[in-house]
Amino acid sequence: MSRPSEPTMQRGKLAHYAPYLAKQSQKPTPVVPWRTFLPFLPHPEKTAPPQPPRPKLKPLPEGWERSFHAAPAAYPREIREGHGDLSRSSHPYRRSPVPARESKEEKSRRQAEELNYSIDQEYAAHRWDLSEARAAAPKGLWSSVERWRRTQPRGGYTLVVTHANGLLKEQWHPALLELLARDPSAPGATFGTNQPLKHQKPVEIDEVWLMDNTNQAGSMDLNAGAIGPAQIWDDCGRDVLYFVKHVLPALRKEEDAGWHLKYTEQAPSRKVIGVGHSIGGNAIVQAAHAAPELFEAVFLVDPMCPPHPVTPEEWRRDGVKHFKLSAGALKRRDVWPSLTEARRLMADNPFYKAWDPAVFELWLSHGLVPVDYANPSGPVTLATPSWSESICFTEPAGEARGWDKLPYLPMPVGFVMAGTNFTTYGPELTQEMVWRPQRPRNERVMDAGHLITQEKPHKVADALWRFLTTYAAGEWGLKQEIQDAYAAQSKL
Repeated sequence: MSRPSEPTMQRGKLAHYAPYLAKQSQKPTPVVPWRTFLPFLPHPEKTAPPQPPRPKLKPLPEGWERSFHAAPAAYPREIREGHGDLSRSSHPYRRSPVPARESKEEKSRRQAEELNYSIDQEYAAHRWDLSEARAAAPKGLWSSVERWRRTQPRGGYTLVVTHANGLLKEQWHPALLELLARDPSAPGATFGTNQPLKHQKPVEIDEVWLMDNTNQAGSMDLNAGAIGPAQIWDDCGRDVLYFVKHVLPALRKEEDAGWHLKYTEQAPSRKVIGVGHSIGGNAIVQAAHAAPELFEAVFLVDPMCPPHPVTPEEWRRDGVKHFKLSAGALKRRDVWPSLTEARRLMADNPFYKAWDPAVFELWLSHGLVPVDYANPSGPVTLATPSWSESICFTEPAGEARGWDKLPYLPMPVGFVMAGTNFTTYGPELTQEMVWRPQRPRNERVMDAGHLITQEKPHKVADALWRFLTTYAAGEWGLKQEIQDAYAAQSKL
């Protein structure tokens, strides 16, 4: 196996992980027991919930229109506990009321109890079959989606975009606005190696669909009173697939769409390019694996697909050490007296200081919402409550399912990876991960951490342009050709 500890630097200051040439994986195959998605049923809801208030957004480039929609989410959920009666303001893992004057020790003990209870909930979740789901007949959930539509379609691509855990679809705007501002014939380069393209062709994009996770951000408003206490990442992939397979076919590219997007059994009308970050990248992988015929290509930004499951035995033996992200999310502050105060405190936080200013502003405008929409100048809270972010991190097999499914993706798959790799468990596993698909290429953004979309949106836009120009030119290549190209570049 080639050593991944140092990135290969290329002309134009691109970096990448060298080809993984070992004959065997570093992990057993499959890492987790193989499961197929629970089949879909028609969405049962006849009327979408009302559109919640949201601040205005920066205008799109000339020739583009924006609209907002409630899209049917995958129905039923993969697990029984994916349905419930929870809302943004719920505290599903709290076992007793919070004292009026809680000491630090009491708070720490309470948060530990909440974390342990939430992890138990996740492991106890029941994977039901379709007959059980039909009998239970739970409410259908919704995905908050945003559509960018070219007013005069050119026969171009449709992008379906997903976000990282605890964040939101709007944080993709800076990268995508920069992408759409480019002339379709602007120079590109080969994704991964930055070499000139032999036969560049224009990159035409007709549509961009941005999806909020069904349990997070804007979707929390749509699903108030219907969210369950457990979540598995299979449902994130199923939501993407449900949208591509059972929502998009009802819409033509040139057609305006109302707030309520409808479920349909029509045959899919177009392929899409999946674009996903972190857990959203895992969702794209799982959807593309389930229906590869619906995806032209896949663009993944530091996707959470490492082979790191946590078995019930490990949980009982090791406790919460495998769930540090869950613990951190559950401890997150979630209410501020005003948006002004939230801005002041967050602006001094090193976590947010690493973000691009435009992305930070979108976090303030859309990642925080009024506690009471009738009092927009009053206290604000997280659009994605800390309990929902935490339980998403708690899913014990989601990362490994993405890892197991990567080798079965036949379409071009481009990875944009962080300079750090602790979220994907080190250089060796990360190197293997980005070379697992059948037609993989990868790049690294060395001055960014896992939240590349938040920290370096302009570099994400550049990488996505190289990805699209390489694909449009028909120069992506097969795996051996790609490996040879990377090897040749390393000798320059």
